Amino acid sequence: MQQLHFPRFLACMVVVGLACAGMRAADSKVESVTGEGSSTKGTRSLDRQIRQSLKTPQESPKETPSKTTQENSEQNTPQDEDFVEDRKDGIVGGIAITVNNAPITLYQIETQQKEHHISRQQAINQLILQRIQAQEIKRLKIDIEDDKIDAEIEGIAKHNGMDVEDFMRTLASEGIDPVTYKAQLKKQLETRELLRNILLFNVNTNNETKMREYYNSHKSEFSVPSEIVTLRYTAQDTQALTKALENKDVEVPGVTKVEEKINVKTLNPQIAQMFLSTQEHTFTPILNAGGGNFVSFYIQEKLGKEDVSFNQARNFIANKLIEEQQDKILAEYYEKLRVKAKIKFLRQ
Repeated sequence: MQQLHFPRFLACMVVVGLACAGMRAADSKVESVTGEGSSTKGTRSLDRQIRQSLKTPQESPKETPSKTTQENSEQNTPQDEDFVEDRKDGIVGGIAITVNNAPITLYQIETQQKEHHISRQQAINQLILQRIQAQEIKRLKIDIEDDKIDAEIEGIAKHNGMDVEDFMRTLASEGIDPVTYKAQLKKQLETRELLRNILLFNVNTNNETKMREYYNSHKSEFSVPSEIVTLRYTAQDTQALTKALENKDVEVPGVTKVEEKINVKTLNPQIAQMFLSTQEHTFTPILNAGGGNFVSFYIQEKLGKEDVSFNQARNFIANKLIEEQQDKILAEYYEKLRVKAKIKFLRQ
């Protein structure tokens, strides 16, 4: 059988969202049992987070303070261009808390409460955690270069069935400034890199005995089908393809269907993982197949059974061990930083 070729997807190592009340880690992405990983879901999730943050502007009418107020502010008030905002009620700055001199305003606390439907204390905890994360990113000199940001945007665009130019035009049409979007994406990627570093340096995944114990006690996780019977849907128009996927029994102009039996071993690991994780009688995500073509596969049946060797499963096991320990590790890590931080409550 001819091997399928698709663009290589961006791999999101570990994407973690922390809820402040218990600093619970979530959305971790586990690598494939064949040795490499991918997370189209992670990329789309990151895109949605940024779009949402850009669609909920936190600006308010500004008042010009008197000269005396400005001088006092410059002398006594910690400044941080990312965090100082004006309150809707006209109180400039309105600083309620400082975290190592980084301010948190009353307006930000109120906004956090409303946007996330949480209590005031939870909002405060979240904002404190955000400041600590930003300071750790700066301390560790984590900096996402422009080429990595461009690559992430290209991946997001592909997953939306567009090229980069079309994607950026779509952002603009939705009222999202591309420059601001890139800046938000940069911050998201820096946070993701910080969390990845914390986990990699605090989890012992090289313990051979521990890894083999996991492998031997979870044999069912390391058995995969040898072949997959699919119905391949191909089109040059993503809208037509989406329409065909919504009702697979309807013939949609411009969409071709071909039955194909796929040998899992012929696929690159990331594409193989996508097929393995898609359940029978459901469609894979729409993929950019190059040459202006887009495809999706309807999984009809998975045939055969092959065991994945321990060596092939190493990366998968390492990420599972990280996944099991990450909640505790991240909670302990940030609690230590919070204890050391100089947190001042200026007003309630």
